[in-house]
Amino acid sequence: MIAPERPVDPTVLAAAVAQEAEAAAEGLGDPAVTLVSAEVAVGDNRVNIAGRNGFEGHVQRIAGGPGHGLWLPDRFAAEHGLRPGDTLTISPNVEEWSADNVRRVWEPTAVPVVAIYRDLRERSGDDPFWCGISTLYRGDPAQQAGGLGSDVPVLDLLLADRATMLAVASGAHIRTAQRIERAPATIDLTAPEATRLAAGITAMHDQLRTTAYDDRILYRTALPPLAGRAALVERELRGSVLPISAGGLLVGLSVVMAAGAFWVRRRERELIVLATFGATARWLGVKAALEALPALAAGAVGGWGLAGLLVAQVGPSSDVSGAALVQSMLAAAAAFLAATAVLGVTAGVACRPLTGESTPRARVRRRLAAVPWELLLLAAAAGYWFTGGDRSMVRLASQYGTMVQIPGKLLVVPMLAMLCLCVLGARLATAAVRRRTRTTTTARSAVRLLYRRRLRHSAAAAVTLALITAVPVAVAVYGATATRTVSATLAAQARLGAGSDVVITLAEPGAVPAVPAALRGRATPVLRVDYVQLDDRQVSLLAVDPATFADIAFWDDRLDDTTLAEATRGLGAPVKAAIASAPVPDGAATMTFGADPPVDLEVTSLSTLPAPRGGYPVLLVDRAAVGQEVLARAVPQLWVRGDPAPIRAAVDAAGLRVVSFSVAGDRHASTFYQPVTYTFAYLSALSLLTATVAMVGFLLYLESRLRVLRRGYVMLRLMGLRSAVQGWLLLAEFAGSLVAGCAAGLGLAVTAAVAVRDQLNVDPAAPPGTVLSFPWSVMAGLLTAVGCFAVLVAVVTHWRLTRSRISEVLRDID
Repeated sequence: MIAPERPVDPTVLAAAVAQEAEAAAEGLGDPAVTLVSAEVAVGDNRVNIAGRNGFEGHVQRIAGGPGHGLWLPDRFAAEHGLRPGDTLTISPNVEEWSADNVRRVWEPTAVPVVAIYRDLRERSGDDPFWCGISTLYRGDPAQQAGGLGSDVPVLDLLLADRATMLAVASGAHIRTAQRIERAPATIDLTAPEATRLAAGITAMHDQLRTTAYDDRILYRTALPPLAGRAALVERELRGSVLPISAGGLLVGLSVVMAAGAFWVRRRERELIVLATFGATARWLGVKAALEALPALAAGAVGGWGLAGLLVAQVGPSSDVSGAALVQSMLAAAAAFLAATAVLGVTAGVACRPLTGESTPRARVRRRLAAVPWELLLLAAAAGYWFTGGDRSMVRLASQYGTMVQIPGKLLVVPMLAMLCLCVLGARLATAAVRRRTRTTTTARSAVRLLYRRRLRHSAAAAVTLALITAVPVAVAVYGATATRTVSATLAAQARLGAGSDVVITLAEPGAVPAVPAALRGRATPVLRVDYVQLDDRQVSLLAVDPATFADIAFWDDRLDDTTLAEATRGLGAPVKAAIASAPVPDGAATMTFGADPPVDLEVTSLSTLPAPRGGYPVLLVDRAAVGQEVLARAVPQLWVRGDPAPIRAAVDAAGLRVVSFSVAGDRHASTFYQPVTYTFAYLSALSLLTATVAMVGFLLYLESRLRVLRRGYVMLRLMGLRSAVQGWLLLAEFAGSLVAGCAAGLGLAVTAAVAVRDQLNVDPAAPPGTVLSFPWSVMAGLLTAVGCFAVLVAVVTHWRLTRSRISEVLRDID
């Protein structure tokens, strides 16, 4: 809230503070009250002056001490030879006219200097204390970016406590504005809380407008539109998040279905006995569901807790509203009921042969089962691809702007296609395994012969294990690939737009910035001047150091056939060469700027260059090729490659006067590109299911085979075969299915990502295009982990089998 700029009346200012405090909305923090005098004449200079109590704890004092008076930035004090104890003469900027139109002239006022502080521009970042008035010492965003108004100097900021500021403003007759700023009492706001606070702020402003100060106060707040935007983003993201959730649910239900089938295999003898006493397949299915009820309930509760942990660790925010908690509980309960029903139905269907419920329609069912119904999934995927829409840019509302979202078809279609291919492949693999093992009667070793016979008798189970491994692996790796591709593409576009990883704009126009020792080899100086004329075109001029620029500036080989390094080698030649981005053509051109003499250049054109601005072409030249007026008007920058944190520390240690510290990775923060990262962060979390699903399916398969494995081990021992034969059989049986399923899933994921790669670029018009990024290390680690897990379980299972008592196992054989 900004009070009017007019001659200071302390009574009016105090009353405004009281009125604001009385109307303050619930949920806002304590007020920060600042008095600001802009463009005040101090001697022959113009400065900004700000007065706020408590500022002493948010600056670095270099000289002087507490007291009433002005605090000067160190560079301003050094340039004018000022130190504590000196005085500054402040000229009035308020005109007062008498009734007979006679102008009253006020005398300048002397104000003591009490301390010198380190210029706030020598910090790469701003203390939140100064957030509301940072434009006073850094300039507005256009000045920081070097755009329109960048030639207007940013004034030095003098500081004072409130009492001193009131005395100076009254005595010197300078216009002073009062700012009352309030931040939310807590920054951890959920969307409903932000909406309620926004409504409170709107009511607060309506109440203040009824006071006597309405025509003298300007109200500003960003929370109501931000809260509305958040609500609309939430609504739009559901179209992307729901298919992911459905995919994760289907993956989990596939494991539950496998668990039902394996339960029947494990309890076959018991179920036959129950069927003999009249139990039907339906009631056996109910029995399976009831027995699994505790495990499924524990899984639902554990999954709900794990979901909360994932949201807290990798989600957009760790703050979850009460409504979201209720919705998540309902979703967990629905998933629990669905899993219970699926397990019961699967077990009941698998029990039909055991209960003798075969009917004359069994032949019809077998024929129907032979039909590749899974192709319907592929048809559904194709239909949705052409009818599901391809909106990537969504307009939220006139006041809320736009956002980028991933079309639902990029999530639904690959999942359906991969599921279809996995099921179809499992069907074909089962038939091929049975045919192969049935026609092969000889083998080079006992292990191979026994493995083939086991595989023939348990082909469906082995392929099912591979299937429930392949599906989650395919979904998870596709999600990870899509996430990395979207992130890598946005990062490349951001780095190309910024120029490099970090671009530091300095506050010393006309001077070539020196690279701090800690950044040598990672930084290059750049002088930027916009609105330079090249023939009949307006361009953005970058005067660079040809020896270091290409190593630091971002470049991608897909941008142009000629690399940036090759192009910049000619900048230092005797002929005044230049590099320009399209549509500037190759050939001779003349550069003009201000009163500088025209410069004839030999231009080499590339399709694009780093750091374009406003749609204007970029022109790269050697610093030696530009005139003095260009140098005087240039915005000095340091382009740096590397991690922003150590770069920031090095800049602060060097004492550079920083106007802005731009990180390429932050260019899409709080923009309409950011919500798309939420979608894929959620999809990435789905990859955590991969290992769990594979291990659960593996253990279920093992438990279903354990009784048969014990019998096989005892018979092998009675036949005189060594114990190691059983170990190799277990390893072949377990590792074969798991590794084959994992490899198939990886292949499907890679194929799906390649097929839709162009659709994963949310801003296809921006260079350098789609950066397809596969998580090769993750994929290799996944294969390795699955193989190691199979070996470990085979060893443990073999150890358990060796502890079996032959007499007990023989008594257990029918």
